[in-house]
Amino acid sequence: MFKSLISKITIFLATIIYVVFFYFLNRYNILPLRYRFILLGIILFIILIFSLLIFRIKIKDKPLKAFFIFLLFLISAVEALFMSYASTSIQTVEKINQKKSDNRIKMSLVVLRESPLETLNDLEDVQVAIAKNMDSKNINQALKKYKKETGEDLNVEDYGDYLNLGQSLLNGNTQAILLNENFRQMLDETLGEFSKQTRVIKSFSVKGDDKFNENKEVKKGESFNVYISGIDTYGDLSTVSRSDVNLIVSVNPKEGKILITTIPRDTYVNIAGLGDYANDKLTHAGLFGVDTSIKTLENFLDINIDYYAKVNFTTLTQLIDLLNGVDVENPVAFEANGGKYFPQGTIHMDGEMALAYSRERYHLAEGDFDRGKNQVRVMTGIIRKLLSTETLLNFNSIAEVALNSVNTNMPYDKMIEMANGQIDQPKNWKIKSQAVRGQDATGLPSYLMPGSNLYMMKADDESIDKIHDGILRNNKNKIEN
Repeated sequence: MFKSLISKITIFLATIIYVVFFYFLNRYNILPLRYRFILLGIILFIILIFSLLIFRIKIKDKPLKAFFIFLLFLISAVEALFMSYASTSIQTVEKINQKKSDNRIKMSLVVLRESPLETLNDLEDVQVAIAKNMDSKNINQALKKYKKETGEDLNVEDYGDYLNLGQSLLNGNTQAILLNENFRQMLDETLGEFSKQTRVIKSFSVKGDDKFNENKEVKKGESFNVYISGIDTYGDLSTVSRSDVNLIVSVNPKEGKILITTIPRDTYVNIAGLGDYANDKLTHAGLFGVDTSIKTLENFLDINIDYYAKVNFTTLTQLIDLLNGVDVENPVAFEANGGKYFPQGTIHMDGEMALAYSRERYHLAEGDFDRGKNQVRVMTGIIRKLLSTETLLNFNSIAEVALNSVNTNMPYDKMIEMANGQIDQPKNWKIKSQAVRGQDATGLPSYLMPGSNLYMMKADDESIDKIHDGILRNNKNKIEN
């Protein structure tokens, strides 16, 4: 009687876990449909056979009964462990997606380090310089927060742009400024140790613009474009910052084609949403948020961008090490700063080596342009590794690393769709690259740094047309439905 009860309890628990497992696989679209149904069918068949043997035939063979009990227990344990493992990956992906909504901007009241001004009350009789012409929405939010906290309006004067603000403060022409912290690095590099000569009295957190359409939906099997914005620091990815690396990855799942387009950081563009005269380096568009960079590139190349991924190239080395390195095709031998030598040919690189390879530009014939090509070669190696079956089975560990080095709005459903497609019909992906070309230029008007003699790259119209056509060709299927 006791042994019969154990059998019934085992079947009952196995059935419950199976139902949960069935729901879990279908809810999160785990595994291609045919593999999913085969797996679920086999487990259901085993449960039904054991149930039939126990309740109908009532088998007396104790070893056989023990074998079936053990088998059901083992299957249930594997189902539970798999759901636990997969849930961790799903939660990590959701955390990565959640980071995209953190679009807060810090607005700081800044004075000289030796200034007698210490508190908000000290600013009552002081005229504070602002850059309303450049950043009116964020400034207005900060001014409202100041009034809410002090009960008074801040006495302000518009100085036009943040570079002028910083210069005026250092020159003593104004006693305090209201600074969008996204522009601090630019001031440090342009004015020389701006941060060391100043201090913050108070900072206000305000909500930045969110122009990018989060509801874009790419249907199953359709081609799509991903904008990759790369920074080469240990900074927080949720922070708005200049983009050192700008890539558009065009993916054609049906044809198994990927095209990586490089747009040099110094490319002269019109920054979207700021007017016809807001022309500057592409990297400066990132100071207004990834949404502005996306719209700027959409206008510049006349294409649509469906998703974005902000990548920290410095911490991405952890991902490369987790992948046990990547293979990179290096066309020309060179020695990087620090003495690391890269021979011609196929090089297997760990994370540290790949970072040094991606950073070097001074020992390359075309400087920053060749560096962009090398970054594409490293990215190609990463993509090839990520698309391997071995890597797909190690998704949990990869997702954990991606949490610290990637910020994307690509939804889980699209990621799992790509993974399922590669498992169901493994493709030998054809990965190509192209880059915007142009002429070196100095003295072009800079929206953010007026009066500065900055290096720019003026893109050739022929190159822009070629890039546009290349993306369209890559994303077009041979047989149109």
